[in-house]
Amino acid sequence: MLAVTFALATPAPALASTTPVACTVGGVAIPDGEPAPEHVPTVISCFDSVKEAEQFIEDGAPGDYEQLQPEGVTLRAAAATVTVGKIWTGTSRSGSVLIHWGSGSGCYGVTFGFPSLGSGWNNNVRSAEGFNNCWSSQYDGTSYSGAVLTCAPYCSSLGALAAKTSSIVYRPVGTFG
Repeated sequence: MLAVTFALATPAPALASTTPVACTVGGVAIPDGEPAPEHVPTVISCFDSVKEAEQFIEDGAPGDYEQLQPEGVTLRAAAATVTVGKIWTGTSRSGSVLIHWGSGSGCYGVTFGFPSLGSGWNNNVRSAEGFNNCWSSQYDGTSYSGAVLTCAPYCSSLGALAAKTSSIVYRPVGTFG
């Protein structure tokens, strides 16, 4: 099993010249109506297979979960980690996949935001899907700016936004970006 972990306060660096099959990135749940924390590190781990990446999330994203918590926030004991969405470099769930995860049970009263993507993923997304009561909104600019497309919950192609996604928000089903 290949497991590469990045923990950064800024966007993740470019992935290796050959993009791994599957990577994971964690997000912090923001309750509806609450402001986002000022500093949340980007924590990415990459694997040789989707199965290994999904097992990593199911196991609680050990090592990544602890790094993800904003400074001054106390970790809750045994918080569950769950997939909130996936993006692919190809259409119709093909190519490499970046799996977004968070703590809790999904987008039930919370939102997960990813204001930037690692350079190996930035402007390289061609299909997307939300999971666990989440719809994903793909933005062509960082920090949720520019044109937006909401996948409710799946987009086999991003149309005019194909290969232009720079930030993503996962919101409760029925909520558009």
